[in-house]
Amino acid sequence: MRRSTWTVWTRSALVLVPAVLGAALVIAPIWRDTVRLEAFRERVLDLPLPPRTRSVYSTDRDVVFGPNLVGGSGSSCDYRVRLTLRTALTPQEIQRFYRNVSVAGAETRAEISLFFEDEEVAGGHRFVLEAYDSHDWDGDWRCA
Repeated sequence: MRRSTWTVWTRSALVLVPAVLGAALVIAPIWRDTVRLEAFRERVLDLPLPPRTRSVYSTDRDVVFGPNLVGGSGSSCDYRVRLTLRTALTPQEIQRFYRNVSVAGAETRAEISLFFEDEEVAGGHRFVLEAYDSHDWDGDWRCA
């Protein structure tokens, strides 16, 4: 009786241990890249805003993670955070302000892009700040 119980546990372990290790190998990169994306989002949200600029469009935020977000071929993990802001400044003043602002990406400095919309009735401008970062594929199946 004792031998058969041991055999059942041994056989179960031979099946379960590789399955658990395999799942850990698949899930660990997903967790790592999710943490990277969240940290990147926080760094973008912590960027200083220009004077007379505010984030009044809190629902108009976009956080995206995936492969080759800007096109091209190859295996890369890309992160993009977009914020829509309102300002009383001109597009030139906004560009001047962000010219020297940088944000750390997952491995290197992220790129910051600005997109301007037409002038609004109240005299203010809406613009989109987009921060983009990318790194080579490192095991996360969502980037393959």
